[in-house]
Amino acid sequence: MAAAWHTFYLGLGSNLGDRAAVLARAIERLTAEATQWRCAHRYATAPVDYTAQPWFLNTVLEVTLCLTPAAMLAHGLALEAEFGRVRTIPKGARPLDVDILLCRTAAGTWVVSDDPMLTLPHPRLHLRRFVLTPLCDLIPEVYHPLLRQTFATLLAVCPDNSPVHRLGEQGFNFDGDGPERA
Repeated sequence: MAAAWHTFYLGLGSNLGDRAAVLARAIERLTAEATQWRCAHRYATAPVDYTAQPWFLNTVLEVTLCLTPAAMLAHGLALEAEFGRVRTIPKGARPLDVDILLCRTAAGTWVVSDDPMLTLPHPRLHLRRFVLTPLCDLIPEVYHPLLRQTFATLLAVCPDNSPVHRLGEQGFNFDGDGPERA
């Protein structure tokens, strides 16, 4: 696929170091060449799958770039490595995680791929509250390309009941070990 304009929905997370600073720097890097971008709120989220690790700070970034999905994947992996991610424990702690959740062409069609190197939409997107919540900040009424339900509906029926707290909402702050009331 030749380089062309695509809008990516990227799940960003961090649970090591200064999470807020890591996400801010990652967003700055990911949007440097963007024609448009916007970001969801930040959320303190409990770890899922491998729970013996610190809480995460998560968000979703919508960014339009002249990259193929494969090039975006390579860019995200390189950025993770630059920020110090070492893959020793599957789903373990990491300073930065960049996941391509969705990709839309300039013509407005969703990219669907079952390539094992890059499956789109992200195969577990609809099962993760920590992804759906910030995604719904951006595109709640948009339909999942395969499941044919809005992201708001998918969030409402999501089987994941792990805690997700919007920073600043109801006095929640984030100290890295979970949310705390201000």
